[in-house]
Amino acid sequence: MIRFSRMTDYGVLLLGHFARSDVGQVSSTELAETYHMPRPMIANLLKAFGRAGLLLSRRGLHGGYRLARPASEISLLSVLEAVEGPVALIECAADDLVSSHCDYVDVCPSRHPMQRVHRRIVDLLAGITLAELVEAPPPRALRKPARKSVSRTAAGARRARPQPPAASLPTR
Repeated sequence: MIRFSRMTDYGVLLLGHFARSDVGQVSSTELAETYHMPRPMIANLLKAFGRAGLLLSRRGLHGGYRLARPASEISLLSVLEAVEGPVALIECAADDLVSSHCDYVDVCPSRHPMQRVHRRIVDLLAGITLAELVEAPPPRALRKPARKSVSRTAAGARRARPQPPAASLPTR
């Protein structure tokens, strides 16, 4: 199964925030409060995006992060690689990963077909932009989930919850 990690999912969420934001600079504290995520995790993602050239940072009282270029110029592939590293379906699929790790690289019948599959997937990811990912209407405001409380009567017993009406059975 090909699956993005949770960190990549969170990274897309955070970059989507920057793409939708009109305020310019956004702090890691603001992101942590908005999305109810641990600040160290957000800081690690923001640093990775900065190293990859996706975000610019500014220190100081009015500092924060902003996109390094328009969302229409940031590919899903660049986001994925910033978080996960190089994309490779199998070890020998990526051209730069063909190495001596596999004893069968010279005789493998699936190497070249898998390289074609790899190239198509990489091209697809490179062709999807952050702007496309955030085209949908912004989600409703995020809020912390309410704690479930159990109502109790004066005697301490649970209150009876209303039961749904019993379904009527067909008669013969």
